[in-house]
Formats: sequence, structure tokens, C-alpha cells
Amino acid sequence: MRAFVIVAAAAAGLAGCGGCKGGGGGGDAGTDAGGGGGDATPGTDAAATDAGGAGGSDAGLPAGWLYTEGNHVYTSDGLVFHGRGANIHDTRSCNACAYGPPSVAEVERRIDELVDVWGANFMRLDLESYATADSRVQWESVLDDPAYLADVIAIVDYIGTKPGVYVLVSLWVDPNHSPEGWPTAGTTSEWELLAATFALDPHVLFGIINEPQYNFDGMQDATVWGLMNDEVAAIRAVEDAMGTPHHVVAVQGTGGWARRLDYYVTNPIAAGGGANVAYEIHVYDPTANFDAMLVAPAATLPVIIGEYGPAAGYMTETDCSNLMDVAEANEIPYIAWNFHMRCPPDLLVDNSAGGCGEGMALEPTSWGQLLMDRLAVPW
Repeated sequence: MRAFVIVAAAAAGLAGCGGCKGGGGGGDAGTDAGGGGGDATPGTDAAATDAGGAGGSDAGLPAGWLYTEGNHVYTSDGLVFHGRGANIHDTRSCNACAYGPPSVAEVERRIDELVDVWGANFMRLDLESYATADSRVQWESVLDDPAYLADVIAIVDYIGTKPGVYVLVSLWVDPNHSPEGWPTAGTTSEWELLAATFALDPHVLFGIINEPQYNFDGMQDATVWGLMNDEVAAIRAVEDAMGTPHHVVAVQGTGGWARRLDYYVTNPIAAGGGANVAYEIHVYDPTANFDAMLVAPAATLPVIIGEYGPAAGYMTETDCSNLMDVAEANEIPYIAWNFHMRCPPDLLVDNSAGGCGEGMALEPTSWGQLLMDRLAVPW
């Protein structure tokens, strides 16, 4: 199946794909993030959507695919997607393992624990790369390191062996992000490659970047919107050229470290008709903020909570429990931060003796036990 994707992508002549397995297509890392064409700009007729406020539907997909309609993400059988789980890292492991050789087996061991023991059916796979080695053994992006891309493929394929489990593949730490945390032309090249690589994988969603930073006053919302719209357009172009279904693409909140979705309420993504786009928010906030930052936009947008967790001075474990209540009441998929021992707020106790953590006991912290207990209760 993967071989078909590679051949089809090569035949389509996708820019930056480089054969779609093994890097190629350098991209323009370090280019400015000043916006660009995209399919439309906010307020134009091309940005108009259905009454649900979040674009059209890609229903009628093959079995196992997700789609959006109105303000929810759905499974191919027409049920609202009740996805919940945690963030999990690639072989670089939040920089803890980047200084040694990669171990896909360790990532798979943690996937087994998160799914088979804790009961998760949704995770965010955080891809991590750097501009320079700085003594790291593994550090280059999927564009520049064919072995890393092969490891990412192996991890995603392994998640696909878990029935009913979905993964949000996200560009987490990446030198192609602008200083503001926005996508750039280099990001586009990465997504062209990843979209082609996982074109036929129904269990995969795409998360454009990690977090647009600052912009608390919303003055840069339109610029961030344009960049996100361009990335969705690039992914749709790959999928359309290859004749594959459209994956759900998550665009992140426009500011405050992905905490703000309000601009998307009146200006949903236009690329691809706005179909199969979800809106990702990161919540490290007290319960009192949930209605404005989460419940209100989720009334019209299909929202995914991509990160949340206890953070001193911002969010307590009680707030986390309340957030899970709110998410389930509003049928919003939610992914906790972080299935790690040294990338806080941590779901795992650090039993690594300060090392990479390969083979360590996967013991939940207090925060981890809270999530584990929640996942044990059917939703």
C-alpha cells in the first residue's frame, strides 16, 4: 500500500515530495511567514460555509476515515468521534533521546502502554527536529533525514495496528516554524511530503504546527489565518493529485500559544471548501475560562483539545478533571500533555535515572493516574 503512495506521488510530480519516502525537496526553511495566496481570504464568497459555521462535509468516506460536519468530528459510520488520550513523542522524545540512536521499539512500547493499558484511542504524535545537531545524533527533519522519515512511518503504521485508534501527526518542534511559531514555506514542503506519505492511512490526522505564540490582542489573526489556510490548501492539493480521501487537518489557535479560536468562528478555513478541518486549542487555564475559550467556539467549530495539563499558577488537576467533563459534555476530542517523564506536565514518573528512559517502568504520576482513571470510564 505504501508503495502505491510513493509511485502515485511521483507520477503526480508533487513539489518537495522527493519520492515521498526518503526526504528530498528541500523547502525554504527560514523564509518569512508573511502570509500568501491560499484559496481565499476571510470574508470573501469563497470562504462561505454551511450553517454549521465550519465548512462542508466529506461524509461518504471509506470505512475507518474521520470527517467533520458542523461542529463535530465524525467517524465514517456517522458517530461523533469520542477521541481521548495523550501526546506521545517520536524517537527524539522531547530531546531526551536525541543524543543516542533512535529506538522505534521504545516508542511502540509506550504506545502499547497508552492504548492497551491506559485505554486511549487518540494520541498526538509530536515530531521534533532542529536546525543544528548541537551534539545530537538524531535531529534533522523528515525532509532531510530519510531514516527519520522511515521511523515516523513505522510509528504511524504501528499505531494503525491498534483497532479504532487515531493519531494526530503534528510538527511540534521544527526549525521551519517562524519565530512566532507560524508555518513557513519550509512547513509547506514538509506537509507535502507527509500528506503524500500518509495519503492512504485513514487513522491519521494532520496537525499543522504546535502553537502560534503571543498575538493576545488578535491583531495578527488574519495573517495567521492566511498561513494556516495555505497549509490546508497544500495538503488538499497533494490528496487531490493522488485521488485519495481528505484527511482531517487540525489548524491551531491563532495566538496565546494556540489558546485563541475566536477568529476562526467568523473566519473558518476556506481551503478545500473548509471541509475536514478541525480547530486545535491548547488549554492550560482555570475552569472559569473554559466557556469563553472552548465552549463558545465549539458551538460552531469542530474543536480538538491538543494539549492540557496541570501547570502551576495556571491549571490545577481539578481544572483538568473539569475540562474533561466539559469536553465530554460537548463531544470534543481531547489529548493530554504529556506521556513522558521529563517534559512537563508529565503523565509518567521519571524512572529514567536522568537518561533517555528506554525500558524504564511506565508509572503514572498523580496527573497520569487522573487521566488513566478517566480513560477507564466509558465515554
